[in-house]
Amino acid sequence: MKHSLSLLSVLFLVGCVVIPSKRVTFNDIKVGMPRDEAVVLLGKPHRISAKGNEEKLYYNESALYIGIFGIGKVKEANREYRLHIVDGKVDSFGLIGEHREEAATEEEEN
Repeated sequence: MKHSLSLLSVLFLVGCVVIPSKRVTFNDIKVGMPRDEAVVLLGKPHRISAKGNEEKLYYNESALYIGIFGIGKVKEANREYRLHIVDGKVDSFGLIGEHREEAATEEEEN
């Protein structure tokens, strides 16, 4: 009985795991870099929007919860990043809402 309780406790603790499913890193991205080169480094965006000579590529970073109650995404760990392209070159990049003027622009778009 004592061993069963210990084993059950270990399984419960091991069974609740949060795994980062995708990491977004801009370490190698530079302003002025060609769009295609940036996409090779970051991978395929989950969403793209474009207007005129501007393009915005959106990337998600999320975490996956695996536990005794099932599998799902951890809402608190989700982050959205944007790569802003002007005339085929990187103009800016980072976490959405990171800059004040960016947050106001995002609200106007939505």
